[in-house]
Amino acid sequence: MSNFEIFKTISIGGITKDQLIKQCIEAGIQFNEYAKILFEHQRFSPINKPEKVQLVKVTLSDLGMDNPCSFQEVVNRASTLGLRICPLYCAAFLRLQYLDQPEGPYLTVASAKPESDENYPNGFYIRNFNKILWLRGYRATDFCEWPMDNEFLFLK
Repeated sequence: MSNFEIFKTISIGGITKDQLIKQCIEAGIQFNEYAKILFEHQRFSPINKPEKVQLVKVTLSDLGMDNPCSFQEVVNRASTLGLRICPLYCAAFLRLQYLDQPEGPYLTVASAKPESDENYPNGFYIRNFNKILWLRGYRATDFCEWPMDNEFLFLK
């Protein structure tokens, strides 16, 4: 197992979905339509008891990959290195606990796509764009190739 540096340790769970979304709104976090669709999915259901998790931030090259590839290939490679995908709701907790995210590239929170329908959003990414904090859902086909500089967050 590779030794990835911890990017952030955050607390997830311990509040309801409605409380979580309310806290995001109160913090001024913006959502797109895909995020709102994901909020309604049964997998967006925080665990009852709070839990600390460690997140690592990796690029494709950090995973030992040297070409753009599909999300499934990224997840498979990360898994062989001891990393795990995040629960769908993890991105909202991260967004709340990472209010000082610098402006710039987005961070894709690696999670399982909640539906097999290719028109359904895949998961979330967080971004600080023009001093606005975002929790955005995204959609990508199985054939979409992720760029080498894209940053993914996984559970250690």
